[in-house]
Amino acid sequence: MKKLITILLAAAVIIGVLPAAVSAESGAVRENSDYGGAWEINGTTYQSRERIEWPNFGVYMLGNTDEKIGLYMEMTIADKSTEPDGLGGDAGFMVGISDLNGNGIIEENYDEYYLIDISCSNDGGFIAIEKNKAKWGGWEVIDHSSSFRKGTVVGLYLIYDPAVSYFAVYISEIDSDGKAMTEPDPWIEWTDDSDPFIGKGYGLCSKITDGVFNNVRVLKGDEAVPPQATDFTPAYDPEAQKILIADFTDPETVKKTLGTGSDCNLEFDEENGCLKVTVTGPDPFFKLPMNMRTYFDGEKYTVITLNYKTEEFAQAEIFYTTNSSRDIARNHIFFDLEDTEDFADLDVDMLFDDYGNWQEQIRSIRIDPSHNGVEDTVFYFRYVYAQTENAGEQSDTSAEPSTDNSQTEPDTEPDTEPEQTGTQTEAATDGTTVTSAEEAKDTAGDSTKSSGLGTPAIIGIAAGAVALVAAAVSAVLVVKKKKK
Repeated sequence: MKKLITILLAAAVIIGVLPAAVSAESGAVRENSDYGGAWEINGTTYQSRERIEWPNFGVYMLGNTDEKIGLYMEMTIADKSTEPDGLGGDAGFMVGISDLNGNGIIEENYDEYYLIDISCSNDGGFIAIEKNKAKWGGWEVIDHSSSFRKGTVVGLYLIYDPAVSYFAVYISEIDSDGKAMTEPDPWIEWTDDSDPFIGKGYGLCSKITDGVFNNVRVLKGDEAVPPQATDFTPAYDPEAQKILIADFTDPETVKKTLGTGSDCNLEFDEENGCLKVTVTGPDPFFKLPMNMRTYFDGEKYTVITLNYKTEEFAQAEIFYTTNSSRDIARNHIFFDLEDTEDFADLDVDMLFDDYGNWQEQIRSIRIDPSHNGVEDTVFYFRYVYAQTENAGEQSDTSAEPSTDNSQTEPDTEPDTEPEQTGTQTEAATDGTTVTSAEEAKDTAGDSTKSSGLGTPAIIGIAAGAVALVAAAVSAVLVVKKKKK
């Protein structure tokens, strides 16, 4: 009986009743076909309804090509740590695909493809390209410079030229009104000059539960050109000496911080009217909710000012990324948080950073309130500013908090996107323990810890009206370090 069924199935494939796998030798795939993921298509909207067996992606094959193509889609960033067992959250494009074993599923350990991946974790977003030669081989290029968090809506645009194995990845951030903000330069450029793949397949891929991808477009040949850069207004006055980066007296700003932390509980404190950070583990940190409208010039704004209070002294840290230094592990500074009776301003001279990378465009900032977290220690933060070296010598009211909260990522998605069904939860780990190959792919967690203590970079600390004298006595003043 089994032999008869096998013969009938083979005959069905031959006469076209069932879709046959395309010959692997040709480098082609079945076009407009579901290669795992139970995809639903409605016009230009594609949704992956099924999480296939890890570590494989759900893939929808759009077509085959030998020519340059431009692929575009809009997607909602997913958090790797909140997907089932932390195994997922990745999504993007695949190109250069070969289904080597011809089974109609693109398998990590059997097939070839280039993955253009975008996701986020509790340490921020990342964009990356992987070359998968029948096994996971690590990221060829990775960008940790974004502040993407779960729920951020972005446009992902890829230019891929198989003739020269060239990749250019562009990102558009999309606000709550559906307006895109696009920079002129690619976030990632890469050329595979080492045995590039000959596969012709290209399509969408997803490890997001019920992942939705809108406005999917394919351009070919001369039409595959970089997206047009868009003008957008910064959330601050670029001529100001002091600019507001995060206003934590606004509950919406605090809400946008949730999910970016590790080893700490983040909440809006009603009594103090600000962000409350309660340490729950040895490596507490959180990220400021920044986007393209709050990126700023690190050459001009060299001081970060924290308005905070705490009852416990702590050695704190700031990590950051720039458009030219995108590895957060190499952008770091230590400083002291003195205990204060009331809210105080602390100025941190970022030119003391360990690697001298505070320059050009600052894209993300991570605050570690305690280098060696002590459980149940509490920190309060009202504001985070960036200011020029001599901002304190001038009267500048342009940096006062306003009611405009558009500098942070939108909570709402464009009306074109169906509602997601995933449930957002706080990240439970900081990435210090790698339990699988998938978790090892995102390495920006605890690797950002420095092995030694740097020189404190405190310019000064000034208490609020209640404890001005007490804070002044405890102020630590150092000579500013200038870049050579």
